Amino acid sequence: MTIRMPSATRFAGAPLLTGALILFIALYAGSFGAVAAHAGQGSSCHAIGTYGYTGFGTIFPGNAAGFPPGTASSNGTISLDGKGNVLIHEVEVIEGTVVSPPGGSTFVGTYTLNPDCTFTGELTQPPIPGRALVGVVVDNGKGIRAMLTVPGVQINFVSTTKVHPERSSK
Repeated sequence: MTIRMPSATRFAGAPLLTGALILFIALYAGSFGAVAAHAGQGSSCHAIGTYGYTGFGTIFPGNAAGFPPGTASSNGTISLDGKGNVLIHEVEVIEGTVVSPPGGSTFVGTYTLNPDCTFTGELTQPPIPGRALVGVVVDNGKGIRAMLTVPGVQINFVSTTKVHPERSSK
């Protein structure tokens, strides 16, 4: 009598498939729950005020904003007024050289805050083409995380903390 055992390779993908399915369900249910939690209650993002941040990344040659290429870092503030207006004031360093004008650079624009606490922003002064910023409000509005989405520019803004809840851009 011969007993045939199923091949080990036949079931090798089962744990991977099961894990992927569990991850999909967990992420889908989590994002659905987050959106549902905001429905009818208003957003709990509380993204009004001024946040201090540190940014770092790389600016590539030929970028859409016309920035000089190199390793970049910045420190500054971003103010969200709760009405869709954003004001950014920062000092930028590229390749170890301060490139901001005396007193720093100022960027003005608009943002859209979504019910899931993510946001997008466009910068109009100076004009930067298209959506320039994406981010998320964290810790019930005590902080934000963001990054530039300008083609040829990869800058992440981290360590953002609310510094002036009562101040906002006008």
